[in-house]
Amino acid sequence: MNSSTAPTGAQHHRFFRLPRAPLVWWTVLAIVVIIGLVVVGWLLVTWKVDAIIMVIPALIPLTLSLMAVRWLDRWEPEPTLLLLFCFIYGAGASILGTLIGGNFLLDVAREYLGDDGAVDAFSILVQGPVLEEVIKGAGLLVLLLIARREFNGPLDGFIYGAIIGAGFAFTENIVYFASSGSTGADFVWLLVVRCILSPFAHVLFTGMIGMPLGWAARRSEPWRYVVGFLGGLAFAIALHALWNGGSVLVLPWLGIEPTNPFGWVVYYVLVQVPIFLIAGWFLIKLQEHDQQVIQLRLGEYRKAGWFTAGEIRMITDWPVRRSTLRWARDQPEEVGDAMRGFISDATALAFARERASVNKKDPNRRTREKELLESTRVHREVLADARKRRHADK
Repeated sequence: MNSSTAPTGAQHHRFFRLPRAPLVWWTVLAIVVIIGLVVVGWLLVTWKVDAIIMVIPALIPLTLSLMAVRWLDRWEPEPTLLLLFCFIYGAGASILGTLIGGNFLLDVAREYLGDDGAVDAFSILVQGPVLEEVIKGAGLLVLLLIARREFNGPLDGFIYGAIIGAGFAFTENIVYFASSGSTGADFVWLLVVRCILSPFAHVLFTGMIGMPLGWAARRSEPWRYVVGFLGGLAFAIALHALWNGGSVLVLPWLGIEPTNPFGWVVYYVLVQVPIFLIAGWFLIKLQEHDQQVIQLRLGEYRKAGWFTAGEIRMITDWPVRRSTLRWARDQPEEVGDAMRGFISDATALAFARERASVNKKDPNRRTREKELLESTRVHREVLADARKRRHADK
């Protein structure tokens, strides 16, 4: 590979190495997009202009969720195309599947339970948590089948699941807001619950499914995927049911009317806030672990002469990396792309070496390493040539 054929950092950021069967990938993406368009049409036909207007408040929790996910994903950002797939799947296919499956399950519940109270409890505690998490989790399985090598660990799995959850919540919020039929205090309270009290709910639920799948993807044993998916799914369903169950179980047990907004705030503060804080702490620890992986693996390459201590610091020290990327934006396109590509490929190289060291049964485990080593060498040459020209011009 030479400098004319090596991909740039900007290209790496916009695209990713397609799996061996790109036709399968593009077919799946096309199906998901079509389903997403069907859901958009359903929203417009059902609620007309209200569906468009209610996109505005629905953007509030979506923006908060995407900002949090982007911060967690800053060390080794996932491919944009895969994140887009996750969002469209969550906002479209998950919603459509939930609508179809949910109506069927409710019809069955009405036939066998009879009592409206029992049907409502079934809907809140069983139908919603189980059906929604199964369908959202199915999107992660599809992603795992077509892009397994883009799962570098539990944090990557959480990121993909979180984006699916964010997409699902975005469309669900539009539906809730448009169908509320209220513009007074009830609607304000709905905004508080959906936009302030629970912007990360679905993000957390589906992220819990993705986390163990990210762990399983580092190795090739099938049992890991089964255990990871079922374990993550069970945990996601439990968290979802706990959130929904506040109105059916917890608040009445405390002697508080489920319709009392103050009671919901108390329930949120006492139950949900600690859960979110614990989850946030754990995710930050996973992020720190990723940083340590980059330092460790690039340190091994430094001993072999592939990297300098200064280069590793530029990649693994976030303030230094951020200032370097800011510097790259002000450079000529070739130089800026080379710097971004060097940082991106060096980071990917660290995880490729980590994957190779963990999964020694993978016959192709060294191929990606060699490609990224060559790519970082080419980027370094471009930067060195630019530095020489700059000195010559002085």
